[in-house]
Amino acid sequence: MRHIYKVFHEKSAGDFHEVYLRRVNHDSTMHLGLKIKPMNQPQIYELYYVPTNKMIMLISKIHSISNHFQKIFEALPKVARRQFINECLVEELFNTNDLEGIRSTREEIARSAKEIKLNKKSKKRFESMIKSYMRLVGNEIEFPKTPQHLRKIYDDITNKEIDQDELPDGEIFRKEVTYILKKSGTGKVVHQGITPEKEIIQATEQLLKFMNENDEIPAIIKVAIGHYYFGYIHPFYDGNGRTSRFISSMYLSEALGNISTLSLSRGCNKYKNKYLEAFEFTNSIKSRGEMNGFIEVFLEIILEALIQMNAELKEKDELLKIADKKLGNDSEIKNKEVREIMFVLAQNHFFDSGNGLTIKELAGIFAKSEVTIRKSMKELLALSLIEQRGERPAYFCIRQTYFET
Repeated sequence: MRHIYKVFHEKSAGDFHEVYLRRVNHDSTMHLGLKIKPMNQPQIYELYYVPTNKMIMLISKIHSISNHFQKIFEALPKVARRQFINECLVEELFNTNDLEGIRSTREEIARSAKEIKLNKKSKKRFESMIKSYMRLVGNEIEFPKTPQHLRKIYDDITNKEIDQDELPDGEIFRKEVTYILKKSGTGKVVHQGITPEKEIIQATEQLLKFMNENDEIPAIIKVAIGHYYFGYIHPFYDGNGRTSRFISSMYLSEALGNISTLSLSRGCNKYKNKYLEAFEFTNSIKSRGEMNGFIEVFLEIILEALIQMNAELKEKDELLKIADKKLGNDSEIKNKEVREIMFVLAQNHFFDSGNGLTIKELAGIFAKSEVTIRKSMKELLALSLIEQRGERPAYFCIRQTYFET
């Protein structure tokens, strides 16, 4: 089906209106009960979409890739699973920050995440956001039911990362108008968030009712619609994108699982122009509230990101299997316990880009004393199979050349 915003420039005003009426009144059209008012004109339009074969195909592929990904993931040994989750978490947080123009590095986020897990009492940047995503991965989230819940999610995701003059100044959301500029740098205003706050509250209540109570629309399509509408409302001066992507990930976790959902921000960032353009043409009068274009872009982004994640996981899994075979045939490693430690270090080697594992972490993994683990590490160091990085804490990892010979 040709998207209506593309038909806009091909028809006279009268003919285009006829196309719109036929489409919005078609028997298969899904009316969503959410309304928008494009800029610089008085007409209000209800959001709608027409189910298409393309949507069905994209959703089918998403579920297929997600299921395949889950099977490989669940077959991994415990440490590999844990490390892969950490890596996906870091990648997701880095990309959601990058989309908003927030300067951060993967190393900084990984370090903060590790310190949080170790319960270190130090000031960590992005601590609140990292903990939010950890709760998501750990299935410890509760879907938002009220505008106040949305504000709490916003506070957790953006904590200490919003300039003082950009913080919400209303009862829950912002009091004043906010504008979204074209990302090309022209300074052109492409959207104006809902105002006053009373209307923001009403719109977010409608959005939450749609997300939590509408059972007629496939879950992933519903997430796409909700993601767009949150951006349309734009309830905050700053931090809307980060908050919206996290909320969308919450709802996606129900349909795809909590690991697959860590693909959303990396996909949105990789296809940034396509992602932002989808908001722009859906907001405009050319679309008249039609959601088909946005839904398809959103589904394509999720699919491409999942394909990338799946490829990464398959490669790491294959490398780990080759490593396991090598360890089993290594005549230098005669002690079973030492071989098991080497296999854990191999999992860390292929599934985590960090420094390695500490004595304390290894002791926790094997449920043994640090004294016992330290004895095994001395044996491996003597065989030149591993190396130590840093002190207090010292990190241990397999020598890079071990798996290359």
